[in-house]
Amino acid sequence: MKPAIIVINSGSTSLKFALYEVSAKSLKLRCKGSYTGMPKNAELKLKDSTGKISLSKQFTDQTVDHELALSQLIPILEKEYDDIEVKYAGHRIVSGGERFVHSVLLDDEVLDYLEGLSVIEPTHQHFEVMGARALAKVFPHVIQSASFDTSFHRTMPRVAEFYAVPEEIHQHGVRHWGFHGISYAYISSLLPDLVPDARKVITAHLGGGASICAMLDGRSIDTSMQFGAITGLPMATRSGDFPADALFYLLKQGKYSITELENILSKKSGLLALTGNFSEDMQQIEESDSEACQFARDTFDYMLLKYIGAYTAALNGLDVLIFTAGIGENDPALRKRICSRLDWMGVKIDDTKNNQALGSIHPQKISTLDSAVTVYVIPTNEELMIAQSAIQLSYN
Repeated sequence: MKPAIIVINSGSTSLKFALYEVSAKSLKLRCKGSYTGMPKNAELKLKDSTGKISLSKQFTDQTVDHELALSQLIPILEKEYDDIEVKYAGHRIVSGGERFVHSVLLDDEVLDYLEGLSVIEPTHQHFEVMGARALAKVFPHVIQSASFDTSFHRTMPRVAEFYAVPEEIHQHGVRHWGFHGISYAYISSLLPDLVPDARKVITAHLGGGASICAMLDGRSIDTSMQFGAITGLPMATRSGDFPADALFYLLKQGKYSITELENILSKKSGLLALTGNFSEDMQQIEESDSEACQFARDTFDYMLLKYIGAYTAALNGLDVLIFTAGIGENDPALRKRICSRLDWMGVKIDDTKNNQALGSIHPQKISTLDSAVTVYVIPTNEELMIAQSAIQLSYN
């Protein structure tokens, strides 16, 4: 039997996973899948390494929590792929807090610390820790580890990491944490082979959640998501940057409760609000010629360009611009709009290469030979990054 690692991303109503075969410290993807609609209308879908659905199962007659989902999932995987045995698990957990700068093996004491960070990051953290606890309960022999989205940004200089507020506020855990770090770490790991001489890099992780990161010599020096995942660029349903004094005003006037306002800014804003509730999906927005959708595109482009300009200044120049994640990888129209408005810094892209990069599973250079900045579309692979970290920890 070959050892295997399962990479897990636990959510409130979902559980996403990827299965990798481990051999001689190398990793081979066997399948990906997810539970959705948990707990009352759960559905399990499994896709093989080519993306073809190999199994689909609905759980209409039972409540499926994380514990039950995992107790059924691993036997299903070991039956579907009868030459492997799941020995390792790597979890995506948003925050490692001040304590964990790198991936870590999980035990009860570590999980207690990570659970305590849920008060800072209430959207994902609790459920991700819940997934790890559930797996430990039903399969205690599996060696578990966690990789953190905040880790990559712990290299930010103090001027980018701390706010101009009294130290007592920082002592409450308030600082510029930054997110999407696993994705940025993956992109950074590819750069020495793709562009060996590049030092100053900006990566735009554009999906339902969107952020942008400035990297110097492969390390984060700033990123648009701040204390939480609402700030920075406007996203599918998240507002992006919103002034603190407007929050105080709305709360003091009694217009909304804290819970209502948090819900609006995280679930009813962003592209959804900009389009007048037409859609949060950029593909649908790109295809529409309505005035509201044009405004949404313009706003998203403007905020992205503003951050690119600011981070170019912070880096004192720019060698490489990278687009990644769902929108970044699959929206050539957006890439063209952004790059055409960066012509002042010598950015030039090849329209044919830009269009051909759509749906590619490999990094694609889309800039012209005479472009002053190299532009790439790089499909991100957070699952592989988590699996690699888990195996390194487990083997060491």
